[in-house]
Amino acid sequence: MVIRQRKSTCTNPSISAILSRVSKQILWSFYMPYTVWGAFDKFRKDCIDLSDTSTKTAIASRDYLFDQIKALAQNNNSFPRLSGGYLKFGSFARKTKIQPLDDIDILVLLNGKGTVSSISPSDPFTYWLKINDENASLATFPDAYGYVDSNKVMYRIRDLLKTISNYSKAEIHKKLNAVTLKLTSYPWVFDIVPAVPINDGQGGIGYYLIPNGLGKWIRTDPRKDSDIITSFNTTHNSKFIPTVRLLKYWNARTHKPRLMSYYIETLAIKVFQYATPINEYHSAVKYFFDNCPLYLNISCPDPKGLGPNLDLNIDQQAKQKVSDAMREATGFIYNASIASNVQDEKTAIYWWGRVFGSSFPSYGS
Repeated sequence: MVIRQRKSTCTNPSISAILSRVSKQILWSFYMPYTVWGAFDKFRKDCIDLSDTSTKTAIASRDYLFDQIKALAQNNNSFPRLSGGYLKFGSFARKTKIQPLDDIDILVLLNGKGTVSSISPSDPFTYWLKINDENASLATFPDAYGYVDSNKVMYRIRDLLKTISNYSKAEIHKKLNAVTLKLTSYPWVFDIVPAVPINDGQGGIGYYLIPNGLGKWIRTDPRKDSDIITSFNTTHNSKFIPTVRLLKYWNARTHKPRLMSYYIETLAIKVFQYATPINEYHSAVKYFFDNCPLYLNISCPDPKGLGPNLDLNIDQQAKQKVSDAMREATGFIYNASIASNVQDEKTAIYWWGRVFGSSFPSYGS
């Protein structure tokens, strides 16, 4: 007699339910931080890094906006003539933007033909644009001395941007150096910065002149910023930019004076210039706080070499408060390291929470 063995199946509802609950618990525990590494990973995803969806949507809306600006320039003679396209600008362009996505900067390139730039005799970082041709595109924005008034350029752009649909409001930025355009469908705004390309004398563009908020112009070049941070990110195993975002989150906390976003990025560049490549985010954050106070207490030149020192308007008292906060963070990180060395991840995560605040995940949360 042949005895056939019956195949085992999970048809029992109680067994299926148990297996389902177990699998869900295993899956859920995968996302729950039981290690410092896991806590940092969850923290970055939940609180710091922009989602792929919002990034793609923002890029598409930026491209759509420039199409509208091009149409305005083509169909309205009073709009400043354009010179090609636009340049990505600011922290969103450098991929150092943190949540929430609240603003996107773009340089709109204007046709500067018929103008000549010169340095102000009273300020080496202020530039003038002399109108040499009455038919120049920018000749319709003169000041009392025959120079292009950057404020007039911005006000004209603002007035015409108000006519574009899908945008609720256009106004001059509080720093008077950009036109801020608010959207009806998304939470972020666009800061539109008019820029005049300046020839380098060799057939290329040496830099760009943008409004200084006082009717004159200052130099910038987002290409250089992009090259610098991209190079650092490559050197540091694609972990430099995410580390900068972590540091910018810490900088934005309200327990101390806030440094300018671009300044904190530049400090990170200085700190990691001669460091070994980054492998772990928590180690990189520790390295930054260990070394940054030294760089914070000396002058910080513009890394592009085009503008004044980034710390020009930061007094020593404010620097000292930030430096003290960094040293406090170093103490918390030391405690976290001691706990990690004895495999006490719960305590280590607690101390990292003291560094980044209540939004940092708690153990097993």
